Amino acid sequence: MEHIGSVIIYIIMLCAVIGAIAAIRNSDEGLGKEFMEGIHSTGYIFVPAAGIMASLPYISWFVEKAVSPIFNKIGADPAIAATAILASDMGGYQLANLLKTSTEGWVMAMIVGLMAGATIVFSIPMGLAMLDKRDHKYMALGVMSGILTVPIGAFISSAILVLTNAEVRNEISTNAESTYAFAIGFGQVLLNLSPILFFVLAIAAGLRFLPDLMIRAFMIFGKTMDAGIKLVLVFSIVQHFTGIFTKIFGAWGFDPIIADPTDQYRALETAGYIGIMLAGAFPMVYMLRKYAAKPLEVLGNKLGMSPSGSAGLLATSANILAMFRLIRSMPPKDKVINISFGVCSAFLLGDHLSFSANFQPNIILPVMLGKLGAGIIGIAFAYWLSVPKALELEKQDRAAGIIGPDEYLDNHNAQAEVAATKQ
Repeated sequence: MEHIGSVIIYIIMLCAVIGAIAAIRNSDEGLGKEFMEGIHSTGYIFVPAAGIMASLPYISWFVEKAVSPIFNKIGADPAIAATAILASDMGGYQLANLLKTSTEGWVMAMIVGLMAGATIVFSIPMGLAMLDKRDHKYMALGVMSGILTVPIGAFISSAILVLTNAEVRNEISTNAESTYAFAIGFGQVLLNLSPILFFVLAIAAGLRFLPDLMIRAFMIFGKTMDAGIKLVLVFSIVQHFTGIFTKIFGAWGFDPIIADPTDQYRALETAGYIGIMLAGAFPMVYMLRKYAAKPLEVLGNKLGMSPSGSAGLLATSANILAMFRLIRSMPPKDKVINISFGVCSAFLLGDHLSFSANFQPNIILPVMLGKLGAGIIGIAFAYWLSVPKALELEKQDRAAGIIGPDEYLDNHNAQAEVAATKQ
């Protein structure tokens, strides 16, 4: 199971080679254009990555001082507070280890971080950077319906660990033996997830009864995060080249954004790594859409989605950024469904599988099943809570000229939706 991640990477790298050869011939269209745009995406990715990763010392302090005590009072493991905000592969796993009261809570925190944390500190800022502004409201609907499935996905994975008497590592290591028995009752599993459950139930109620208010609140959250990220980035750049803040205040509390002797893998390196991966991921998605159009159309028909929408689900499983690349060509309903699916199921066969294989190889299958199960349920939640609002917003955008009169009408699903809104 742990070799699946390597296979996916080799496929993406093969697509990168094909894309590079195509770019030599013609970099303005087709595979060549996809290859070059994957490389060029590094700049877009660096802005949110730098802001978030530079702020990790303060995010960690906030989690430890403000969020963890709430979990402690409820009886939930405070380790989960860390990864409810931070992705496991962006420092959440290590912070959760410092805050944990049990190894079981720590492992559960890792699972939560591959869903909730990855969405908060990665998918949301990356999506806001990569998507057209007109699609931000559809992203809001998708994220809010998808986030409802985080406790469901975490419970599925944890329940499998309990039922199979799984053994896990009780230390941060990539080569230690998995000898610690995951021994926890279902009551404690539910208690650990209860703070997240209360939070998502509030979101569900808001989406159901106050969708406009929820969209505005998300947009405010997104814009505030975007402003904060850009300010942290520019001050970090100034500090890097001048050291002025250290000279004035005597210290600089943010992490560096460029590799140094302490850490060779900081924000610039992270953005570069993602960009060179997208040099293969974008051509892969392009070929998937071009050469698997018929199967994708069949899948889309069964799900009530366009071929671009069904291709997006497959792209998300490898890397959500590859799906963001397709959002522009999807009708609004499919945008919402894909983003909702991606909250928990993003990176299923990519980064998160590799991360699990490196640090907790015995939980790969439970993690995959939990993420996939939550993603599927996320599609159902999107249809129930968010798609009706998305169709209403699409009608408004068409009337305002934001969406062209014939845009998205190249598939019968979109045509049926528009016809329904006119009745």
